[in-house]
Amino acid sequence: MNPTNLLNHFQNRQDETINSIREIVEIESPTYDIQGNKKVVDRIENSVKTILPEAKVERIFRESYGEHLIIRAFENVSDEKPILLLGHTDTVHPIGSKEQNPTRIEDSRLYGCGSFDMKANIVVILQVFKALRELGLKPIRPINVLLACDEETGSETGRELVEDEAKNAEFCLVFEPSLNGK
Repeated sequence: MNPTNLLNHFQNRQDETINSIREIVEIESPTYDIQGNKKVVDRIENSVKTILPEAKVERIFRESYGEHLIIRAFENVSDEKPILLLGHTDTVHPIGSKEQNPTRIEDSRLYGCGSFDMKANIVVILQVFKALRELGLKPIRPINVLLACDEETGSETGRELVEDEAKNAEFCLVFEPSLNGK
């Protein structure tokens, strides 16, 4: 695949990507908010089923937190150990924060509760899955995604899942953004 074609693919879907980020950011999901977490997980699961109907989705409920989400995609591409993509669905912003910090674009930057950490990167994962499907590409390894629901409070119930998934993966890409976006 020509890298320019891939770049064009994503550039042509910029509005779609921004709208998807807005939708997921508008769902408030602070740690311990089981209903908010469920709405975010529902949204992600529905997107995955639309983009990759053959992917397996596992929801793991944890009392007082909500559901961790594991997506297993492209399992049939090889017998190699999978790539693990790691992220989370919870935010530090309490319910009602979006009234003080509404989702918006200013100076070509998107702002909103949880947009930087970490919801935009969840959409990036979904857009990569979509690009692979639309362009007829296959990764060289299966891809597993683990989205924890309690990362912002120390992964009390997610840590074991992260460790188990990491043991079974060839390598892990953490979709948590860096400090100050650098």
